[in-house]
Amino acid sequence: MKQIQYFCIFVALLSLCNASSFLFTNNSQSLSYEQQFNELSKKLEGQRYSQQKDFKYFPPQFFEKKGLYSSGIHGNAMNVNNTFFYHLVREYVGCPDSNMFVTNFVLSALLDCAELGTIEIDQDMFEESIDAILEFRDKNQQEGIPSYSFWLQNYKNGTWYSYPENLQKVAQMITFMPDWVKNIFIKMGLPFVAIADKIADAFHLPPDTDDSSVNIALGIRIMNSPFIRQSIKDKWIKSNHNVQGYYQLLKKYSYKPFDTSNSSVNTLDSRTYFAFHNYLSSLNQTYNFSVFTTWIRSTDDQIPQMIEIPGNVNNFDCSVISNTLFGLHHVLLNSNQSEINQIFDKELQGLYLNSTNTILYAINSYISKTHPDIAFLYYPSVYDFYWFVARNVHLLNSNYDKIPNQLIKVVADSLNKSMKNQGTIYLLNSTLEDKNGNIYWQEFLGIYANKTYKEDVTFSTVMALNALIDTWTISKTDEQGKVKRIFDSQTPQNVTATIQKGMQAILKKNAFSKSNQNAFFSGSFKSLNTLSIYPVNVNHYLNGTEFDPHTEVLDLFHQVAGVRGVINKEEYSEMLKQKWFNQTVIQYFVGYNSQYISYPYWSSPAITFSMGMSLISKYQSIENIQQQD
Repeated sequence: MKQIQYFCIFVALLSLCNASSFLFTNNSQSLSYEQQFNELSKKLEGQRYSQQKDFKYFPPQFFEKKGLYSSGIHGNAMNVNNTFFYHLVREYVGCPDSNMFVTNFVLSALLDCAELGTIEIDQDMFEESIDAILEFRDKNQQEGIPSYSFWLQNYKNGTWYSYPENLQKVAQMITFMPDWVKNIFIKMGLPFVAIADKIADAFHLPPDTDDSSVNIALGIRIMNSPFIRQSIKDKWIKSNHNVQGYYQLLKKYSYKPFDTSNSSVNTLDSRTYFAFHNYLSSLNQTYNFSVFTTWIRSTDDQIPQMIEIPGNVNNFDCSVISNTLFGLHHVLLNSNQSEINQIFDKELQGLYLNSTNTILYAINSYISKTHPDIAFLYYPSVYDFYWFVARNVHLLNSNYDKIPNQLIKVVADSLNKSMKNQGTIYLLNSTLEDKNGNIYWQEFLGIYANKTYKEDVTFSTVMALNALIDTWTISKTDEQGKVKRIFDSQTPQNVTATIQKGMQAILKKNAFSKSNQNAFFSGSFKSLNTLSIYPVNVNHYLNGTEFDPHTEVLDLFHQVAGVRGVINKEEYSEMLKQKWFNQTVIQYFVGYNSQYISYPYWSSPAITFSMGMSLISKYQSIENIQQQD
């Protein structure tokens, strides 16, 4: 028992000892592309798990999956004065997490660099990472269907279920934790840690379209890459060859508001419905409308205590949809016509177009300003969203002549137009300027009570610049097989000037020496706006017993509370005036930072470093082309 107590204290306090690394140089010297790139490459290597480690209570040790890149679950702790102590808690107190998602993005960034000639990929290390990712395939599906889980799975009673080892073990320890230790966490602004034993049920996640689709995109890039050896390609295709089976799952579990069957696919998370109720109410209800959802599972198909949707109702997230499109675009651009005809049937075409239109609505309505919290349920960073869309734009623009279907060209043109107008306007209007005239971006980490600790500045700047460059450039392959980035001839001068000034900030010697934290993704419950206090017309417990949603206490684990179909606009307006779960609906975004609510988010310096390497590779390629011209 004492060992467990010591471990809890270790997690809570020893991490703060790392805070000495905050005292970095403030050197404003600029580095060359090569120098900064090499620095990032070294930093990234330090973020990789080079050996397998098991979880140990004593001496304390977290589980690490060999080949994965690190990420940690941090708490957005805050007090009324946003004191420096809470900055240290946000930055340095976290639970390491071995998931496949971060590693997928890192490997994709490394492929960017290899294609642009800035690195030579270490094949052995790359293969170890692919070996690790492939273990996350959902083993409940037939062999070869590329449905993937965020966490590794365990087996019980004939079912494979997600098992985040570090989180589960910490939750188990908290069961035995004395109150005085729990109070330490509460005083540190991490109250969710103190009740982790009660929220362990939230870890029973189904496979999801996000992890699965980015795996497909990465895999097809691997299959097409001359920089990856055949043994890696063979392994990937062996585990992921049934792509058609995957899209059958996505069609099955898509959101269909006008479905009149008894299936739960016509029911949506009340938060998502609130964010998009104006859009949904404008649809023709005789139209066979459907949208890609986040979870590859429905309320009807949940397995209690093993595979459960958070809150028991599916949702859609525009960032997740963008990644889902990215995987599908790779499939469509790299398959023969026979394969396309099999996969891209009428139903998937409709799902594809409707999902694209949902993204277009999000961009054109500037929902990233009005309600990013519920439009991007799992992505607090709006720069994630804009980059996710932008890389679709870049992929389609760079392969426009190869597009095999007129519908895909319609989507390419629409996404291109939105990102080069409203998307670009948002990114340009969000810039800040330092005393030297360099441009940067920042979001919400560390900003409260008129203070900012610039915790996510580096990440935000890297992602915003990647979004602008991917929107306004295409890739061309020369006769030697080397990829070059080229600006669209219609690129406005203010775009190129902004990118140039942003790159000057990225090349500063201290740019990646201070905070490399980010809120790359999070759970969906992360602010006052995301607590599911919205109108519902589906309200029953999992056992079928109905409850009064106006007065009942919200119970995310045992209730099903959502919106079935599309509610009349006037009726919904009246519903918004009522109390739900005995609370008044908060209709306006109140921000991610609050002294009253602390929530977990995933931060990964490996993402900041690898995306920085990709960014430098792209811009260096652009500059080389301009110098040749």
